[in-house]
Amino acid sequence: MHPYDKQKETILLIEDALDKYFQESIDMQPLLDEFNIVHIKGRNEADAILKIIKSTGEIDWVKAYQLLNMDQQARDIELVRKDLSGDRPVHLVGFSGAAAYLHYYLGLFPENVKSLISFNPLLFDLQKNLNLINPSQCLESIPLENASYLEFLWYNNSENLCKEQTGTEDIDLAFYTYLKWQFLLPSIVDADKADIALKIRLFEHSYGLTYNAAANLLESKIAKWMMLESHEIWKQFERIPFSVYGVNYDRGLDFSGKVLIVGSVHDKLLSRFCYDVLAEFYLNSTLLLIRDGHSFGKLGGSMLHTNLIRSFINNDIKEKISVYQMLRDKGLLINKKDRVRY
Repeated sequence: MHPYDKQKETILLIEDALDKYFQESIDMQPLLDEFNIVHIKGRNEADAILKIIKSTGEIDWVKAYQLLNMDQQARDIELVRKDLSGDRPVHLVGFSGAAAYLHYYLGLFPENVKSLISFNPLLFDLQKNLNLINPSQCLESIPLENASYLEFLWYNNSENLCKEQTGTEDIDLAFYTYLKWQFLLPSIVDADKADIALKIRLFEHSYGLTYNAAANLLESKIAKWMMLESHEIWKQFERIPFSVYGVNYDRGLDFSGKVLIVGSVHDKLLSRFCYDVLAEFYLNSTLLLIRDGHSFGKLGGSMLHTNLIRSFINNDIKEKISVYQMLRDKGLLINKKDRVRY
């Protein structure tokens, strides 16, 4: 346990109800001596919140959404920031669904953020609104369903899938590799069916992906599973529609600080072109494309993400160059001339 030091720069992270079943958060251990690393567990399992949601003896799903939605999570970040930092701006670092929370927070409180580092932010509404092709479209025939299928897409980082030259042998190899190593991976398959926060998060994701969407998105395995798992909230929404929160991308132009978006070109959950577009919403953004999958198994294994975070926050040009060179040496960095291929 490292005590909070007001002389150090502060990095905030937040837990996400879906991400936690795969990985707690980005590994920040090597940075603990240099920065205050504050991991916000949030309200998802708070007894007081759950007591309100179940005050009638049954789960009130409308109230559950009101108390556990993206907006509430973002405002919790702000409460923690004010309490810890003495109202000083902080750095935000997030991965996947947690990164999506941070983009929302940045739209609310741009003046309270020094920089944002966003790893594969899971923003399904961008993919829908841009009418981008489902990156896992060619994998729908794989004999996996529901949570197992999501898990397969989450961890897969194969480079030869869902391209024009993709053959059935490439898909079969990816499938059997997953089955071989599945027992070693953190899993959502056995997630607690009573996890209210998870259902709220799946509602938010499925709403972003499917609401007013084209038919092909509604028919994807991921969309169907997320809607099924959050059917209690969807039922209430369809009976009496309520406001659903999402990132206001136009607010990105109000932020003058630095944004680093690290996107995987072999992400099977979200089109990599979402990361290109997202970077355009910020005045001072850098887009770094990595040859990896959604879980960042290769990048995480290299531990170079910590060097990347440190160099970006400190604006250390020498270390940035060193990190880029190491990423290139490991075959992880996408060069500009390669972007058309991916």
